[in-house]
Amino acid sequence: MAVLRYTALRLLVLGAVAALLWLLGLRGLGLVFVAVFVSGLLSIFVLNRSREQFSAALDRRLSTIKERAAAEDAWDDARRDQEAAGEQEAADEGEVAGEREVAGEPDERRRSAPE
Repeated sequence: MAVLRYTALRLLVLGAVAALLWLLGLRGLGLVFVAVFVSGLLSIFVLNRSREQFSAALDRRLSTIKERAAAEDAWDDARRDQEAAGEQEAADEGEVAGEREVAGEPDERRRSAPE
């Protein structure tokens, strides 16, 4: 809401400055450039409170986004660690089965179908 309020007030200041300059006889592209410049300067002083509210709202929003991204990264890291641990276990079991075969003991999991 603060974003919309600040934007509306900026546009209102721009419109008021442009109307005043138009009444003073400024026309065309010069009117646009001068109105944007003067309204920008006025907004610095006149809309200070609204700009601070806008900034606080934006900061809150960005903090929320960063927190969600950090939580998602932590979840993804945990999932990857879990997958890596599962792959390591499978590799370790494969090594043990290979050692059994070398020792002359058949691995029960690798039995072939009877002929």
